[in-house]
Amino acid sequence: MHPIVFRLACLALLAGVLALMVQESEAVGDKVSYCCEKVSTLKINVPISGFRFQKKDPPCVKAVIFITTEGEQCVYSRLAWVMAKVKELRAANKNSTNASPTTL
Repeated sequence: MHPIVFRLACLALLAGVLALMVQESEAVGDKVSYCCEKVSTLKINVPISGFRFQKKDPPCVKAVIFITTEGEQCVYSRLAWVMAKVKELRAANKNSTNASPTTL
């Protein structure tokens, strides 16, 4: 194979690989989600409807994320009131899933 043709073939292959890499990185970029990078120790004084746990994965920190009427609140997970609220929400969720349907 002629050296110029070989170089052009390599360049075309490289361009194809780069195009695939860019396309893949754009697809992954769509999956970015919010995470807590710092937490509060203050008690939440608005209604809390749910929660989720977040593991430490820098820059994200370990936290309980409460879902409130004012949005998500990142809270330090080892506070007594946080653990009590999580327990309360779990019990309420368990009771609502175990409730039998009522008839009218």
